[in-house]
Amino acid sequence: MHWYERRPRRLAHERNVIDALKNEGWIKAVDWVIDTQVGNVHVDIDFEAGGQLRQARMEYPFLYPSTPPRLLPRFEGQRWSNHQWGTGELCLQVRADTWLKSLDGSDLLRSARYLLDTEAAVDELGRPGVVPAEHRFTEGQLLRWEYARLVLSDELLTEVQSRKSGCWVLDLRTNLFDQSCVFLGVGVSGSPQHARWRDSTIPDSVGLQEHGYGRIAIVEDGDIRFQALTSQDMPCEERWAAFSSIPFNGHGIVVGLLDGHVIAKFLGADNHTYNIIKILMDKQQRSSARHEVLSGKRVAILGCGSMGSKVAATLARMGIADFFLVDSDVLKAGNLVRNELDWGEVGAHKADGLAERLKRINAQAKVDKWINQLGGQTSVETLTSCLETLKGCDLIVETTGSGQGFVYASSVSDSERVPMVWGRVFGGGFGGYIARSRPDIEPTAIDVRNNIYQWFQSPEFPDPPADAGLDYAFGPDDQTPMIADDADVSVISAHLTQFAVDTMRKVVDSEYPHSVYVIGMRKEWIFQQPFDVRPVDVSAVRSSDIAEEDEEVKFCELAGRKHD
Repeated sequence: MHWYERRPRRLAHERNVIDALKNEGWIKAVDWVIDTQVGNVHVDIDFEAGGQLRQARMEYPFLYPSTPPRLLPRFEGQRWSNHQWGTGELCLQVRADTWLKSLDGSDLLRSARYLLDTEAAVDELGRPGVVPAEHRFTEGQLLRWEYARLVLSDELLTEVQSRKSGCWVLDLRTNLFDQSCVFLGVGVSGSPQHARWRDSTIPDSVGLQEHGYGRIAIVEDGDIRFQALTSQDMPCEERWAAFSSIPFNGHGIVVGLLDGHVIAKFLGADNHTYNIIKILMDKQQRSSARHEVLSGKRVAILGCGSMGSKVAATLARMGIADFFLVDSDVLKAGNLVRNELDWGEVGAHKADGLAERLKRINAQAKVDKWINQLGGQTSVETLTSCLETLKGCDLIVETTGSGQGFVYASSVSDSERVPMVWGRVFGGGFGGYIARSRPDIEPTAIDVRNNIYQWFQSPEFPDPPADAGLDYAFGPDDQTPMIADDADVSVISAHLTQFAVDTMRKVVDSEYPHSVYVIGMRKEWIFQQPFDVRPVDVSAVRSSDIAEEDEEVKFCELAGRKHD
């Protein structure tokens, strides 16, 4: 049903208010057109404004009156005003960012008449009237028409300014997009007096490297480089020559710093010079000050699949800059429905791909890897090297679901007093759980896990769905994958990440009174509704030296899946 069918009184109101304008004498003709085939409504209006008869069309959008109509010349190509979009639509006082449902088409027409009358008026000195612009464009809106863009960090600009004189090779990397070409300044050449400088905040893997492509220098008003950057008709060869003694090879970028401002030009092979807009960097604080506790912490991620990859990436954004990744799997195309990685890493080991991902988030991140299966067949020496590294971490995050791997991780946690957190998503994606073990505060991870299993077996609970206990990815490669959406995994991963961060805080600062939370995402099994959270009390659990074998096996059957 179209808007005028849902709101017939609103259509009648539009007719009435525009008819009322005719009584004022400046509206000369009105012709309503309702196209019932496509549901369009427009009105052709002839009105006097700016000393001329204007033949206009006002079109009502399908969401009217939630969005405003638009007013434009009826005949294509006519320019009536300096306040007019490229499509011909007039930019009026009544527009998308000022629209209210209480306004109507008559308000647009009055605004158009005011605009055109004002611009047509001439003062006693013969100057035409001007309607002040009320543009409220964001930076992103303004950049829609800027294809060539330049990113220079404050640190790079400071380095160039500290050198005072001279012209320097600007190392660049390029990213191409549908609507833009972004040049990243990543370094400045050296000299006998100055060491080569590189921006350590930009990852090496970002963009395509451009060799000898750019030049940068401090310029002064009126000097040859200033003229090269501001001249309207200087050939590209001359502009380039002002910055480099190397002959112009058909393309290049020249950048000048003038009193702290950046002027940049792209020199093309067609002898055309194009402006490059510098993208201003945003230094606003977005991360919570509470995350300062993460500084200097080292975190082990056991399992770089769907959950482990998400937890690691979020921790990197929150401030963790030292990781130890453990995983033996290779990323397949089918993993992309849930993994943090994408086609750029398909075919690589997940640990390798995730390491590069973390460095793209934070170029200064330190990432070590153990590409092997914890608990799988390997030499004792190789296994011990992994466990030695684990004991030097501040936190172990376990997401593999491997029964034997979990035992090894729990052993390190218990013997070396390393806190450990872990999480699981239930098959079917209806929920999951997060858990932790802090040495000297909670039981060992093995004992906490066994207690979770016993809780699952509570006699008052109904049987879980058939696929909830699927022993996912702990068997042959051709087994049926666990069914869960990216959103399901993301929810549990986000909770696990916050749990991990909280575990690295002082005990008195912890915001989690319980060590285990079973989280429901829809009405299923024990859950009555989405976001139904059941804490599991493990305060009475006592740590044992060896977990009961039968309970270990039973637990793996119910919840020992590995996330892909």
